[in-house]
This record gives sequence, structure tokens and C-alpha cells, in this order.
Amino acid sequence: MIRLLIPHKLEPVEPSLLAKLHQVQGHTMGTHWQIRWVHESHLDADTAKIQAMVERVLDRIINQMSTWKEDSLLSQFNRAPAGTVQEIPFDFCTVLKASVALAGLSCGAFNPVAGGLVNLWGFGPGPRYTDPGFLPPGAVEISQALRFTDWSALRVENGTCHITQTGGLSLDFSAIAKGYAVDCIADALLASGLQHVMVEVGGEFRGHGFRPGGLPWWIDLENPPAFNHAQDLVLNRLALHGLAVATSGDYRRHYQYQDQIYSHTIDPRNGRPIEHGLASVSVVHASCMWADGWATALNVLGVHTARELAIQHEIAVRFVERLHDGSLLETITPAFRELTT
Repeated sequence: MIRLLIPHKLEPVEPSLLAKLHQVQGHTMGTHWQIRWVHESHLDADTAKIQAMVERVLDRIINQMSTWKEDSLLSQFNRAPAGTVQEIPFDFCTVLKASVALAGLSCGAFNPVAGGLVNLWGFGPGPRYTDPGFLPPGAVEISQALRFTDWSALRVENGTCHITQTGGLSLDFSAIAKGYAVDCIADALLASGLQHVMVEVGGEFRGHGFRPGGLPWWIDLENPPAFNHAQDLVLNRLALHGLAVATSGDYRRHYQYQDQIYSHTIDPRNGRPIEHGLASVSVVHASCMWADGWATALNVLGVHTARELAIQHEIAVRFVERLHDGSLLETITPAFRELTT
């Protein structure tokens, strides 16, 4: 059981009266990142030092796990012939082991070797759905790609960080790598001596400590847009004190071909974009990597199966369904309710 331990409610501890809020930001992984921290120092040298630290962490993860970088370790593994044994570093091995574990927990709804399917539907490095003349795949193409999505074929040698390419496996960590990057950045900042930090990479967050004045790091969960003049949901506000939150949704990345809308979230069990009414899944967890991965897995499963699984593992989750009339319906797990009451 992967259980979220809800911390006890804490009295706000105000940082030093001299402490100020600082911020750096940039772009990575096709999205943006932002770091906020509270500290007495406001020297440009300290800001530059933190920016450089963050960029080193991001570069390390991209060089290992990017599907878009041709010479990344992940890309090298995907191109390797059957039987190739490849040594992988700690970060890669950590994400791989978590991905395989999550694949088992979700009965394949999360699949780290669904890269071929992602590319087939135009959401990978290429060809892209935005390319002129791109067409969604047919049944034969989907069936062929599904032959190489057996996540149980991944072999990581016990006690080592070596992985074997059994032939045709295409790793894709896009549904978990951003969350891992958030964890790595947060851990690096904490290790440097900072106590009050907020890290964001592409809408995935992790917070520690407090803002100036003893206020928590508040996060408002974004709602999918309501249609047909339906009323929007009330915003959910979370205090991220030693917690992370990640969201998976279909309302930002999708495309339409003829009368069909195709979500960027692929169900690796049938090889097709999800078609149920689940528009958004937000997961709160101590680890942003696990929040990121669980959000994708639960989004694939659909609200009824996903809610049962989340309750079983005591995960804090908020589901938002889009009903036939265009309105939105929110469902939360008991662990999520505990965080917001």
C-alpha cells in the first residue's frame, strides 16, 4: 500500500522579520519552472547561485530521461537492439522503479513503456499531431504498437542499476519526470539550508515551510472550464506544508480530427486516448513524483475505478468530471477532505 501520511496541523511559525520573498524562474521540458523562497539574504549572488543549482538539477534529469533529446540515456535505450544491457544512474533508476511499481498498482493504467503509443497518436517527439497531413492511427497500427507495451518485460537487475532492452520497448517518463524534478529541486534547496521554499515545474508543486508573515504556501487547484454557461466549481485551496500536488487533465492538450476529440492521455491497455468524462485529477502526496504518476494512472482509470483504488491506498485525490450538459462534478477522497477541513 502506497499511503499518504497526512501531517498534523501545525501552528504557523513566522520566519525572521528580516526575511523576504525571493523568486527565480525559467523554462524546461517544454514548460516553465518557478522557485520561491524566504530568506534574509537578498544578494544577487545568492539568487544566481540558486538559479544555477536549479538548472543543474533540470539538466541532469533531461540528459537522462528526456524523450525529446536524441542523446539522452532514455533515447539511447529506446534505440538499442534487443539484448542490450545499459547501466543507468541513480535518478533514472529511481524513476524507473517507481514507474514499474505504479504500473503494477494500477494494473497497467500507468505504463512506462507506452512511448510508442504516445508517438503514434502525435503527442511525442514526432510526427506531431500539429504536422501538416497528420492522421490518427488505425486499428492495425494500434495493435502493432501494443505488442511493445509489456511493462513486465522491463528488467532491472536486483541491487544494481542496469536495465535490459528486450526488444522494441519505448520508455516514456513524461507522466512522472516533472514530478521527480520537483522533488529533486526541493531536496537540493532544503539541503542548501533553506527552510521555506515553493517549487513548481509545469503546474506540479511542492512546498515547505511558510511565506513571510507565517502564511502557508497556498495553492488554488485549477478547474477545467465549464461549458454551455454551466456554473464553475468553487476553487479548492491547499496549504502545501511538506506536501506536493500534481494534476492530470484533458482540457489543455488535445486535438480534433473530423468529429472526434483526442486527449493526450493514452490508455496503454487499449492503445487509445481516454474517452470517459473525467476532465481533471489532482493528487496530493508527500512526493511530487508519486503525485504526478498517480494523477496520470487515476485519470486513465476513470472516476469510479480510480476513486476505489485511491481510497484503498489512502491517497488524497480530487476528481472533476465533465457531465453531458457541460457542467462539472467534483468528487474527493476521504484523505483529500482531511486536508481541506
